[in-house]
Amino acid sequence: MELNKANIKKIIFILFAAIAFCIGLINISSVWATLTNVLSMLTPIIIGLCIAFLLSPLTSAIETRMLGFLAKRFPQKGKGVARGLSIVMVLIIVAGVIALLIVLVIPSVNSAFTTIFNDLPDQIITLAEKTNILLAKLDNFGIYYRIPLGEAADWTALIDQAQDKIQSAFDSGILNDIANTTISVVSGFTSFLIGLILSIYVLTQKEQISKFFSRLIRAFSKEKTSKRIFKVAHITKVSFRHFVTGQLTEALIIGTLCLIGMLVFNFPYPAATSAVVGLMALVPVFGAWIGGILGALLCLSRDVPTALLFILFLVLLQQLEGNFIYPKVVGKSVGLPGLLVFVSVIIGASIGGILGIVLSVPICSILFVLVKEAVDKRLKRKSPHVDLEEIGLATPPEINQK
Repeated sequence: MELNKANIKKIIFILFAAIAFCIGLINISSVWATLTNVLSMLTPIIIGLCIAFLLSPLTSAIETRMLGFLAKRFPQKGKGVARGLSIVMVLIIVAGVIALLIVLVIPSVNSAFTTIFNDLPDQIITLAEKTNILLAKLDNFGIYYRIPLGEAADWTALIDQAQDKIQSAFDSGILNDIANTTISVVSGFTSFLIGLILSIYVLTQKEQISKFFSRLIRAFSKEKTSKRIFKVAHITKVSFRHFVTGQLTEALIIGTLCLIGMLVFNFPYPAATSAVVGLMALVPVFGAWIGGILGALLCLSRDVPTALLFILFLVLLQQLEGNFIYPKVVGKSVGLPGLLVFVSVIIGASIGGILGIVLSVPICSILFVLVKEAVDKRLKRKSPHVDLEEIGLATPPEINQK
């Protein structure tokens, strides 16, 4: 290597980077604490940018398709008015959906749990009696077993004991944990509120913000590097947009199928359960199970066999959703094979929990497209006469659309 000015700068930069990396490894706990504090401070900004990104497609659709006439009729101020009205309409739609879910779910949950606490002891005794009748048929095979039965009062006393233990747990200091949790909830709500306000500003001025960062990147990087950054940003935008669209479609499908199945099999609280199952299906692959837990509890308000049948129904529905609907709908929408969807979700869950599950599919889609493009280029160099489309290695056309 020639020791010219440029190479000397590179060597100095590499040395400083290596020294900083070693210092960071030595003081890894302090570095992690600093990163955590920085992320905590940036949480409202991150939330605001995520909200703006999620609401941007719907805002743009309303602005151009429903309110586009305002920009044509009033060239100077019509576009700004259309933008403001579209943001307000989107916020009203989102708030309306949340309010509808609350109206559907909260009364049903309250009614179901009241019924459960009143009727569960008798239901358990009835189930045990029916089970003993079935077990009696095994006497001919030399198997003698019965479930011990007690009176309903015994179950009531057991529930009373559980309530006493819960009360003693409160008296032993759990109130402090609840206070800390309340503080965390209030802090999270405050961050969400600040993020929501920030997202409105971002949606209002998204063209100016995009233009500013575009000029900033081009000013402080080479043209080749700028083009690469813009391409990765475009792939990221397309992947996340397709992921959100596919995820919403999948949630609508699974919620509708759950509603139809619950109506056909006469399960209780079909609207509330299906709404929760559809909402939790926004969490890839595993979300429907979370909603299914609430559905099983709601079905338990009728009797135990109904809850068990609902669990069986949910298992079948989850198999249908996990093996056919999700890989076909979401995997296709982001350009990922079904196998990579499952692998990315599993890895994301192990790294970042629910947030990792949600972000794993679009991130994997971005990496998949970038790797595929690199493979295309290398194959083109090695075999320029081979048609990549014929062998299925060409980059998906929707990613290349500008």
